[in-house]
Amino acid sequence: MKKAKCDKASRKHTIIKVLGITALELVMLVSIAGAAQSTNVWFHKGNELMSSEKHNEAIKAYDKAIEINPNNSSRDWYNKGNTLSSLGKSEEAIKAYDKAIEIDLQNSMGWTNKGLILTFLGKYTEARKACDKAIEINPQNSIAWINKGLSLSGLGKYDEAIKAFDKAIEINPQDSAAWYNKAVTLNRLNKSNL
Repeated sequence: MKKAKCDKASRKHTIIKVLGITALELVMLVSIAGAAQSTNVWFHKGNELMSSEKHNEAIKAYDKAIEINPNNSSRDWYNKGNTLSSLGKSEEAIKAYDKAIEIDLQNSMGWTNKGLILTFLGKYTEARKACDKAIEINPQNSIAWINKGLSLSGLGKYDEAIKAFDKAIEINPQDSAAWYNKAVTLNRLNKSNL
């Protein structure tokens, strides 16, 4: 009789233990889902603020998304970089792109925009390397090809720059930036040959 009571108590204890573990797992899943949802809310809020040209508020929204989920925030760092770039805060933007790239090495647009800012800062060799990395990740990234062309033009490598602009045009024939920069580079090439 005592053994039957012990077995019954043991089964109840096991059931309670399993239910407790299951409840804990559910709480953890709900918490993770809530954090992801909160991150998305702040990300979209940042995008809305950026569209409204409320740049400083957008940065705060992206920072909040990053704070909630720091290990999965490549897109938040990337958008923060874009916002900082819009404010003319180039060095800070590069740091934000670097963080986005650190989290996701395959972030082609992070590499692309980093390359563009480095070009504007006159760091053409670094810019070309960043654009090459973007192109390695996504060879169809026409913007990376344009930015590579800009960096090559800055280095005085006009023939190579024209090839990069041609590749961008091949990918996206409607891209006026590729056509414009190719024309400017052809003009520089012609002047350098005089």
